[in-house]
Amino acid sequence: MAKWGQGDPRWIVEERADGTNVNNWHWTERDATSWSKGKLQELLVGIAVENEAGRCEISELKQMEGEASCSSRKGKLIFFYEWNIRLGWKGIIKESGVKHKGLIEIPSLSEENEVDDTEVNE
Repeated sequence: MAKWGQGDPRWIVEERADGTNVNNWHWTERDATSWSKGKLQELLVGIAVENEAGRCEISELKQMEGEASCSSRKGKLIFFYEWNIRLGWKGIIKESGVKHKGLIEIPSLSEENEVDDTEVNE
């Protein structure tokens, strides 16, 4: 075992004046914001719910603000994301043919929240 102040400089990141993570020795982090935006667009737009009363479909992604990243620490992948999403929807009542449209807002879609705790506003 190396004595304090000796050994591989990658081991003591906090001792470095610049705090550098030399050669990603301790962790890696990648920005996944762009990929996530595309994937959420692909997954959300076009979702439809239909029953005997009518049909409703998410028609567009109106706004998406936030960020996402993927980190690796000691061989484990860790995902972080925080999104504020606004979706447009449209629907039709089958019996009358009346059309409706509106917005769905998800103000804080995050890995910190359980699915049941995610706030969704109409």
